[in-house]
Amino acid sequence: MLNPFLVRPGPSSGLVLRESEVHIWLVQANDESISPEDFEDLLSSIERDRASRFKFETHRRRYVTAHAALRSILSIYVNSPAQELQFELGPYSKPKLAPIYAKKKFEFNLSHSHEVVLIALTQGREIGVDVERVREDFAFDEVAQRFFTAREVAAIHALPIHLQREAFYKCWTSKEAFLKAKGTGLSGKLDEMEITLDGQHVQINANVPGWSLVELIACDGYEAALVSEGEPTQVHLYRWEP
Repeated sequence: MLNPFLVRPGPSSGLVLRESEVHIWLVQANDESISPEDFEDLLSSIERDRASRFKFETHRRRYVTAHAALRSILSIYVNSPAQELQFELGPYSKPKLAPIYAKKKFEFNLSHSHEVVLIALTQGREIGVDVERVREDFAFDEVAQRFFTAREVAAIHALPIHLQREAFYKCWTSKEAFLKAKGTGLSGKLDEMEITLDGQHVQINANVPGWSLVELIACDGYEAALVSEGEPTQVHLYRWEP
């Protein structure tokens, strides 16, 4: 498990991502003093058009902040202006850098929930990250019964009531991160990765050959998980500051 207090401000240049590492960037989109117009020059025309379609200013601000952060962060690694970065979609619509950056072998994944965005980067291996805000009004048991395995549901129910919601979100983010790493997204099946719950503190374990799972603590009130291809790697955490 990675603690949020290890997150440090990220450099604006000269950052090296080794094949044995994963870099995760925390972006907090809750600064209402930030105007979407501050970042729109970093976005593509398609992204600007999409941002203009949001009905509520809060949703527009979150979208613009997340995508501006993604572009500015990736520009550090590929040494190219953020607004000029090009992307393509994989077989299941997983975003990737365009083939012109293929020699650098960078893979990335973005997840956002409410006011928190996580961006994960690797070199030469697939990556998936998921973050979810823990909602006290969410009927998690119905979702667990529908999408989790019988053993996972039983393990959640065996926990004290005050830990069951936390366990659900830990399982959910782990599974989502796995499907995103594989590139299948929601077209995959959540029971492809079975989670085991240990002890009274809801520790997550999963043994899927060829993939590694890391539980993250992004911010208070959120659960998050990282899945990368291959053996466990060293994870570095950074905070994006506009």
